[in-house]
Amino acid sequence: MKNGSELKIGQRITYAWHEDALTVIIHQRITSSQQMMLDAWFAAWLLVGGSFGYAYTQSQGEEQNFLLICLAFWTFFAIRVLKVLAWRRVGREMIRVNAEGMSIKNAFGNYGKAKFFIKSNIKRMEVLRRDPSKFMHNLDQSFWIMGGDSLQFNYLRSRFVLGKQLNERDAKALAQLFDKALRKFK
Repeated sequence: MKNGSELKIGQRITYAWHEDALTVIIHQRITSSQQMMLDAWFAAWLLVGGSFGYAYTQSQGEEQNFLLICLAFWTFFAIRVLKVLAWRRVGREMIRVNAEGMSIKNAFGNYGKAKFFIKSNIKRMEVLRRDPSKFMHNLDQSFWIMGGDSLQFNYLRSRFVLGKQLNERDAKALAQLFDKALRKFK
């Protein structure tokens, strides 16, 4: 393996070893059929919002107040869906491990704020266990949300997560890769 050459874990994870660091990119793309369903959902949501907006302009009094509250909720969820759309098109998790520690950035394209963790305070990377009989564990793996982290580590007294919606095999391989990198760079 040439230093800096790109390697893969599964379909969504690419990584490269450098002289002084390991870089990992976890892409958030989904299948084209899932992307079309997400786009259709957002289009339908826009139609619902347009209907609420039109009804608001045609109403008065208490009905108008009710529709204003509906529009506030509609706007909140429209922003959430728009964020997921952007995440699925250009989103990626960018992780870098070096001698100082590990930085994690949830990026939209190249935009996003990295969190930095000092190496000596990072405890072992672990795969989060999912119970298939629990509704929330299944929901976290749905393509229409951004959640569903697959790995966790303790840092000082807090727990941090990363690796959105990875299958168990990829999550285990990635946890081992991070453990190796944290031991390698001094």
